[in-house]
Amino acid sequence: MAVNQLKRLDTRKVMTGKDGRLFVTNKAGAGLLLAEVEQFVFTANFTNVTRQGVGTIQTQSIPASIAYTLTFTETVVRDDVLVTEMLDSIKNGFVPFFDFQGALSRFDGQESRVVLRECIPDGSVNLMNVVPGEILKREWTFAVNDVPEWLKTLTA
Repeated sequence: MAVNQLKRLDTRKVMTGKDGRLFVTNKAGAGLLLAEVEQFVFTANFTNVTRQGVGTIQTQSIPASIAYTLTFTETVVRDDVLVTEMLDSIKNGFVPFFDFQGALSRFDGQESRVVLRECIPDGSVNLMNVVPGEILKREWTFAVNDVPEWLKTLTA
């Protein structure tokens, strides 16, 4: 087992939510910063098949599938990027695909960046959720239909 060579944690490299950004690619192919996004989560969900051989008490797990999901909450500022494209596409008989990029940027110039392609809306899409006296927000969930591509990763 390798020993951690770091004597202590360099707290300058600890990242917070202010270091993250989410972009969506518009119809023209330009990446737009979704500055109205308050938070986003990109997850991988692994599914395994369990087997138990004859004569053994121990079960084993065999990888069966993986699903990726992007969820985020946006403050309602505009409809012209996601909502309009989604509703226009549905009017034309299909559900649109979106491409997203999630980025984390550190003070020293290092960046973590992942591309999520062929994302489709999944589950309920909160088109209007009005509560008097509250900031209006939309919740989005997207199924990611292509293997994520890491363009950049952070190093210690």
